[in-house]
Parts: sequence; structure tokens; C-alpha cells
Amino acid sequence: MFAVQKLFHLTQIVDDLDEADRWYNHHFAPCRFYRGYMKEAMRHASLLAIGDATVVEPVQLSQEPGAAESPLGRFRARFGSRLHSIAWYVDDLDHAVEVLRAHGVRLVDVTGRPIESREQAAEAKYVWTHPKDSFGPLEFARLNLETTTDPRVQRHWSATYWLERHPLGIGGALRITMTTRSRVAASRFYQEVLGAREVPPLPGQGGTALQVGSDTIVDLVDSTDARYGDFGEGVFGMTFQVKDIERAEAFLRGAGLATERHAGRTLFISPAQALGTTVGFHQPDEVR
Repeated sequence: MFAVQKLFHLTQIVDDLDEADRWYNHHFAPCRFYRGYMKEAMRHASLLAIGDATVVEPVQLSQEPGAAESPLGRFRARFGSRLHSIAWYVDDLDHAVEVLRAHGVRLVDVTGRPIESREQAAEAKYVWTHPKDSFGPLEFARLNLETTTDPRVQRHWSATYWLERHPLGIGGALRITMTTRSRVAASRFYQEVLGAREVPPLPGQGGTALQVGSDTIVDLVDSTDARYGDFGEGVFGMTFQVKDIERAEAFLRGAGLATERHAGRTLFISPAQALGTTVGFHQPDEVR
């Protein structure tokens, strides 16, 4: 068994990366530790750290020839702007590839080429699963402490700003809602292959909640639930844990975002106001 570690990032397909950067700047004041172009994936992207548990990766497809036929291009053509995939660091990517393939999970590299051997895995920094084999698109990455730019693993990193000084008061695990037609099978996959453990679901949401790695909770919900409309299967939304839901709501409304309360201490802003993604905030009994 390999070990899933911290969330690497949550990829979000956007139409305009500049607009996405401004949106996150205005509402979350993230620590942006990357912005650039990856030729192999034909995409422009930013990496935005928000507290200790969350990195969001807004991605804009390139305009160069062939980009529309790339994996990201095909996803965007089918689904538009929305969350694309969940990425985690793992302690041993080579072993992760072996375990995933042993469980029948098809894997590809950043260009979409299949990874079918340990030798191919050894050359890769990241691998992606086929969404039908892993109940949603997942990415796994090796973490090199000597070369990574991820500030959350650096010696002097602190997430205190987002918990104590930012009006949203963000802390604790990030919750990611995943819609699926096969919740029981998906839960089994997460527990048996990714080493997840079951935890209480988000109040009012139901489904099956699983702690994955050190700071992510995946909420598996039924894609046929009317609350998710015609979204289908995939990464539906993200929910931040906050210290004070009243203060968070006042801040969001002051920033011009309409909010909708659910189950008392949970609120959401609509995809139309959040770059095509459902974004929520929840006040648990305690945020660390």
C-alpha cells in the first residue's frame, strides 16, 4: 500500500486565467507560487495556496494548434468551466502506479500517453487515472522536497494568516464533493486502494465522507440526487472550513457574492459567481 499525503492541487478549468487570478486574489488572498505555461499539456495555469490544506490550480487551455484535442481540451469541450480533477502527493509514485494498475486503473502521463510499466512511472512526475476506473479523475504526484516550489512544505511556512487574519477564517481540512453513480463501489475504491477512512458527512449533504491523506475529505454523493441537477459525474465542488460562518457570510456578501444557507452552519455561492464551480463554507464544531 502506498500512502496518500497532502493535497497537491484541485484543478479548475477556466475560460480566462487572468480573471480567475483576480477572483481568487479578491476573495481569498492566496499565496500564488506558480503561474506559467506547460507546453506538454498545452495549458496556462496558476497554483494558489489558501491555508495549509488547499491549493487550487486554475487552468486555461492554450490557443495553439492541437490544444482542443488534448485531454484538457476534450474535457473543456464536453463540460465547460468547472473542476477537473483532484491531485495528491504520494510517498512512492512508482509503487502507486503498480497498485493502481493491479486494481485495473488505467493511467496516463501529462500528454495523455498510457503508463503501463514501472519504467514509464519512474520517468513521470505525475500520473492521471482514467475517471471510469477511479470514480472520477485523480492525479498522483511525487514530492521532491529539494526542488518543489510548494510553500506549504517549506520550513518557514505558516497558514496562520488565513485562519486568524483573513475575514473568512479558513482552517482545517478541505472538503471536495464528488458525484458518482456508484457510491458504494467508489467508497470501496477509496478505502481499499487509497487508504481512506470514513468520517461524518457534511451536515445536510448525506452521502459517504472519506478522509483521504492528511488534509482532504472527499464527500461522495449520488449523481442522481436532484440537488446536483444535470451535472453528471465528476468533481462537483469544494467546501472550506471556517471559524465563524456569520463573519464569513458577511465578508462574502460585502464582496458582492450572493450566498445560500444550508443546514445552519453551511453556505454556498453559486457556480455563476465562482468561475463555474460550487464553492461552500462550513463551520464545524472546531477548526484547527
